[in-house]
Amino acid sequence: MVHSLNWGPKARSLADSLRASGDIRSQRVYEAVAATPRHAFVPTYFQNAGGVPTLWRERAERDGVAWVEPIYANTSLVTELGSARQVEGGGWHGVPTSSSTQPSLTVRMLEDLGIEPGDEVLDAGLGTGYQAALILKLVTGEGQLVAGDISGTGVAGDRLEALGYRPEIIEADATSHRWSKQFDKIVFSFGLPYVTHSIRTALVPGGKLIANVFGPLSAGLVLLEARPDGTLAGRFAKDGGSFMPARREAKPVAADLNARSDGLSAIPVEDFDNHHLKFLLSARLPGLDLQYGTEDDGRRTQTQTRRLTMPGGQWGEVTYRDGRGTYQDHGQGFWEVVETTWSWWIAHAKPAWDQFGLTVGPDGQHTLWHQSPRGDSWSVPTAHLG
Repeated sequence: MVHSLNWGPKARSLADSLRASGDIRSQRVYEAVAATPRHAFVPTYFQNAGGVPTLWRERAERDGVAWVEPIYANTSLVTELGSARQVEGGGWHGVPTSSSTQPSLTVRMLEDLGIEPGDEVLDAGLGTGYQAALILKLVTGEGQLVAGDISGTGVAGDRLEALGYRPEIIEADATSHRWSKQFDKIVFSFGLPYVTHSIRTALVPGGKLIANVFGPLSAGLVLLEARPDGTLAGRFAKDGGSFMPARREAKPVAADLNARSDGLSAIPVEDFDNHHLKFLLSARLPGLDLQYGTEDDGRRTQTQTRRLTMPGGQWGEVTYRDGRGTYQDHGQGFWEVVETTWSWWIAHAKPAWDQFGLTVGPDGQHTLWHQSPRGDSWSVPTAHLG
């Protein structure tokens, strides 16, 4: 079916919908989407069938329309499950570890980068290969694209080759690999913990990179331009873009987890659902993750918890009863950072992603700023992330 499927009208329909939504802004990106068979890169994927834990149904060519329709819709498709366990009666339990990115996010990133025909491009995170296929429609020759993937060339390389593409594919962690050349444009299709030395030095002066940074909690999508002095700087996009995190391990951080403190929290429980607050918290506390909990004591009193955890083991938790929040801090002032960040965010009318920017100095120092580099700013601690 992969070869016999009449995919052309479906790909053009996807391109039409992305242009109508404003995600595609240029004719070149439109034609790239319209001329690329996405189904060739996702012969199988997993579809959320609900339940707790989530039940995943495998979709493949044999499923016909049920398989192909989501592929040519603006949908992210889970392609790998970690700790996968088959369920009696059909389906799988597991944790998504890889996916084919939502097409609207992919094209927004390519549009923001502004890839020109003569550009040298690094696709950092080959994944299924679909994004690489789109890039190859935007450059003059396949020798202008290098794709890095920590899992190796694998099936994505085979899929590209089946379509007549043979870009250079390097099995490497794109965040630490010493690239043999510099690039005009770099696009990351995984969550980037921070901009490493190897990434900074891989860009030519005037080159641009786009990435989702400060995960796993953050969806901030930043476009950075390289300056002649080695500094990278740029603003965050109006629309966020969330990716699965890079497959790399954080360095442990020593913390006295017995040094507990308690107090009242001013943060309303609903603010922990706000993407823009979570972005700002993630910049202040890189590696931050958020866990949710709800309990009912049977007397119409519901207890809600929000636990924030760090890679080094520090954590803080706020418990809400009758709208009143009390926190525990197991991280030597960890919760104070959470509270002061929230207070600043409230005082500045809950600013969204696009009101922030990022500067990465030649020494690797990351500085998040509000409105302009001369506005309020914060040094981003990244040492424990790798």
